[in-house]
Amino acid sequence: MNRNFPTKRQWIMMLYLPIHLLWYFILEQTVITDYYPIHCTLDNLIPFCEWFIFPYFTWFFYMVITGFYFLFKDGEAFENYMLSLIFGFFISTTIISVFPNGQDLRPVIYGPNFASQIVKWTQAFDTNTNVFPSMHVVGALAVAFAITKSKTLKSKVWLQIFNWTLCTAIILATVFLKQHSVLDIFAGIVVSVAVYFFVYKGPARKVLTWVENLLTKKPKDKPIT
Repeated sequence: MNRNFPTKRQWIMMLYLPIHLLWYFILEQTVITDYYPIHCTLDNLIPFCEWFIFPYFTWFFYMVITGFYFLFKDGEAFENYMLSLIFGFFISTTIISVFPNGQDLRPVIYGPNFASQIVKWTQAFDTNTNVFPSMHVVGALAVAFAITKSKTLKSKVWLQIFNWTLCTAIILATVFLKQHSVLDIFAGIVVSVAVYFFVYKGPARKVLTWVENLLTKKPKDKPIT
């Protein structure tokens, strides 16, 4: 399905992204020290590895490039992708809103190489709060599922291998960089799987149609008296 311009329906979906960013920014400024620490024994067994900063940063390009491709090349996949992000991010942000959480896993001393310096710079503005569930995981899996299910891409074996390899690397990066606990990852996977069934097997599109009709409904003309 080729698309030249976003439809009204797609514009409505994209309106959620600035809402999410504003909501998350407010939480980042609010939840600073008074949070529940997320930690498990497995976290202690995973070493810090600064070189995972590179797959960690590809998360942004992974999501944006996929979104633009679907927007102009596969309208159905774009809607499924956006629905996954909307519901996945909404559930995650709601959880951290009612359950302030964070982690205390970050190293105190960083290595001298440039990868360590990038990690240190990243963690200077990316706080250690609002980690459960991991939105890095929710976003990465939303991309991976969308590419897997896309009618225009699902037959490209090499792309599917690359897709899941990159998704896995991004998820692993969150724990090897000590950005997240393993518990955050598991929670992110649970949210993503639930959203997958709701979007690809459930009534998500009916919800989207209802919202579209609600926002674009024209007022009825008053009868002439």
